[in-house]
Amino acid sequence: MRNTLNILIFVLLTINTMSAQESVDIFGINFIHNPKVGLKNPMTPELENLDLNVTELDAFIRFPIQLKNEKTVLVNTLKWHFVKAPFDDLPNDRSFEANLHSIQYDFSIRHKLSDSWLTLVRLRPTLASNFKEPINGDDFFFQGMAAIKYLANDNMSYGGGVSYSNGFGEPKTIPILMLDYKTDHIKTSILAPISASFKYQTKNVSYGVDAKLEGGQYHLGNDDNGGPVITNNETVKFSRYNIGPVLDWNFDEHSRFEISAGISLKRTLKVIDNSGVEADYDLKNGLFFKTAYYFGI
Repeated sequence: MRNTLNILIFVLLTINTMSAQESVDIFGINFIHNPKVGLKNPMTPELENLDLNVTELDAFIRFPIQLKNEKTVLVNTLKWHFVKAPFDDLPNDRSFEANLHSIQYDFSIRHKLSDSWLTLVRLRPTLASNFKEPINGDDFFFQGMAAIKYLANDNMSYGGGVSYSNGFGEPKTIPILMLDYKTDHIKTSILAPISASFKYQTKNVSYGVDAKLEGGQYHLGNDDNGGPVITNNETVKFSRYNIGPVLDWNFDEHSRFEISAGISLKRTLKVIDNSGVEADYDLKNGLFFKTAYYFGI
């Protein structure tokens, strides 16, 4: 117990040291609802008038640690992402339960090479499944990123690199471009093609526009305890871009509440069976609504 307390105190002191330089969200939880829309390309007449919705929930906890050399920052993040997919709303011959979970451990290293250059390496082992069976190799996916940034001045940095990600619904290697710009009131952060954010900050409120890609590839297991059996289906692919205005309200210097809404684009939703045949349930573009709470230091 004493060792645990000492570790906690050390982490909090480290985060407080870093917070003198920049604010860090160490906990967050958000809920996203996508109202019902139809399928983009219905495969059969019985699917033409079908309307489906998707609900998402995720939470994270983060521990950044600055090393004594003051050039290297280690960030440990544990994230859970839940997708309530609408497959149980399909016709009886296609219907099955698909509560999709993703558990990610994100370990990143940010090292300052000089006054003008820094490197960023991120390793993200991921478990993605409905967890109806004991965890096995089919549930595991590895994601990662490597980039280099140029620190142009105190307000702006930019760079690029490469990312290996499930964000598009399946593992892909993609080039990335990065741009960060901030003043006393303006904060812009771009990680193309994954996310982009522009916000204007006042004393207690910030507002702007966010765009974010989220997705994954999920292994489907069968329930051995008398629950629904998923016959012949092996994998679900899900991804989407959410773009819209966002409003943050600061309760105090540590916590804030966020609401946003907008349009959800390129909503991929596919099922792959054991023989590799893909069934397309991609959704039409539609609205999304998001609420979130963040705590930072």
